[in-house]
Amino acid sequence: MTAKLEIRPATAAVAELIARLASTTGAREIEGIADQLGAAGDRSAIRPLLAHLGDCHVQEDPDVEDAVCGALVALDVMRTFGNCSFAVRPRHLLASDVVEMITELGPAVPMRYLIARQV
Repeated sequence: MTAKLEIRPATAAVAELIARLASTTGAREIEGIADQLGAAGDRSAIRPLLAHLGDCHVQEDPDVEDAVCGALVALDVMRTFGNCSFAVRPRHLLASDVVEMITELGPAVPMRYLIARQV
């Protein structure tokens, strides 16, 4: 029962962060929320983070891009190739639900993140 009480506040906090992410347009707030979602490691954050990848606030500010992509790296959806260079992991390494999310979100995920890079 104690473990259940510890999990619920964390889940509630993630849900609150996701709701804030959906309603914010401020670059610094997006950056801070993305950092927190990445640190939380909750898979329910994947869809809203992917949906924000194409936002002008993310694409025009390297720090915000780094935070959103960094959160997706922490959630095993993306990988990094150095400073502000990110790509979605190869399809065969992604969970099927993540592949479906990327397909559903379409243009919200800029093509440059989908191009496979050789390491």
